[in-house]
Amino acid sequence: MASFSSLLLLLLHVLMAFKTGDGGEMTSMEDDELSGLFEVMGSLLDDPTWAQVHPQPCTDTPWPGIQCELMAQEDGDSQQDYNPTIFHVTKIHIGTDILTPPCKPTATLSPKGLLKLPYLKTLSLFNCFTVSPFSLTSSLFENNSLSTLEHLALVSNPSLHGSIPPSLGHIQSLRILSLSQNKLTGDIPQQICGLVNLQQLDLSYNQITGSVPQEIGGLKSLTIFDLSYNMIGGQLPSSVGQLQSLQKIDLGFNDLTGRVPEELGNLTRLVLFDLSHNSLSGPLPETLFGLKQLEYLVIQDNPINSGMPLFIGSLGRLKVLSFSRCGLMGPMVPSLSSLKNLTALSLDNNSLNGTVPSDLGSLPYLEQLNLSQNQLSGQMLVTEEFISRIGTRFDIRGNNGLCIKNSTSTEVKSPSCISARSRTGGNKSSRVDAEDRPDECGTMNSTLYQSNRCPRNHHRFGFGFDQVILLMVFLLSLVF
Repeated sequence: MASFSSLLLLLLHVLMAFKTGDGGEMTSMEDDELSGLFEVMGSLLDDPTWAQVHPQPCTDTPWPGIQCELMAQEDGDSQQDYNPTIFHVTKIHIGTDILTPPCKPTATLSPKGLLKLPYLKTLSLFNCFTVSPFSLTSSLFENNSLSTLEHLALVSNPSLHGSIPPSLGHIQSLRILSLSQNKLTGDIPQQICGLVNLQQLDLSYNQITGSVPQEIGGLKSLTIFDLSYNMIGGQLPSSVGQLQSLQKIDLGFNDLTGRVPEELGNLTRLVLFDLSHNSLSGPLPETLFGLKQLEYLVIQDNPINSGMPLFIGSLGRLKVLSFSRCGLMGPMVPSLSSLKNLTALSLDNNSLNGTVPSDLGSLPYLEQLNLSQNQLSGQMLVTEEFISRIGTRFDIRGNNGLCIKNSTSTEVKSPSCISARSRTGGNKSSRVDAEDRPDECGTMNSTLYQSNRCPRNHHRFGFGFDQVILLMVFLLSLVF
């Protein structure tokens, strides 16, 4: 009851603070902090009157990109003294959701202004540095500047260039660091690996070079790790396997080499794993069978040059699996048919041989299946429901006789065994158009597929399906 009374008293105090302050007027911000905010916004926005239009940005004259909080103050004895009449700026956001005023062509960040915002938790600037070159200087993160920052997002800034300053590692409170879609260059500074509270690191879509630091294993709280679309080379360090909170790792479109470390099998919370478009070699370690939560495994466009990994069948939550253009050889693993949650499977442009696992065409959620340009053979049994569901996203062209056993649908980019026999008269050497050259089962190559382009050009002594029927009728008439 006493605590409830105290709460009411506090709320009353806050309400009174909105009406009266020193001299009968509301006191919203400290002068030095307000001055710092005006300096920062003046260096960013293309509106010289912003400070006059928003003299009290936390209360009377708010702006949607500014957030403030009432916070406890420290007195001279370092004791927390709650003063509900003082607001502090905790968030600055400029993005596509706030259209006016825009950032000015000469936008920059004022180090002196930021130093006067000691309570800032979020600094989020999207598409702000677009014309004049701007770089992140060490002074932005030194001298206790931005020491309380938890979320730093500088995204989609085409004129933000230069390297990532090592002083960024001073902000120990940082939880989210997103510097994606800029023109940043240079190496990833090792100092970033000391941000023990960091949960999300996104440096994607830049021009970063060098390698992934071995010290990356120090980011024990990391859940999202995205370095995609850069020019990062070298081997992936085994210390990545220490990031056991990781849920997403995207290193696609880089220059990584060597093998995938066995230690990555320790990432048991991983949901998305993308290593596509690198120069990684195989085989993939069988320790990856431990990734039981994995839903997206994208390895395409790497010279794996080995057999298909056996651990694939143990990843029961997989939704998307892509090994396109990886140099896979040998048979498809039968356990693919057990991946009941699979929605997309891409194994095209490899050297896989043998037959397709039975029941692969019965997977209930499969919406894309590409097995084209391999050396597969045999007849693939699928249902009409499967054909109607998957349509043109079903492609088995360019194989050694692989065809659909029980469908004549023209809605798919895959040959039917029935239509193949009727086109070729059972003779594998029949002539066809050069553009759409089928193999012995009528499978088309990777050129534009047309469902009925194979001419009926049988050899003189070849028997087609129609001729066989006529011959059977003639023989039966002799019997009876």
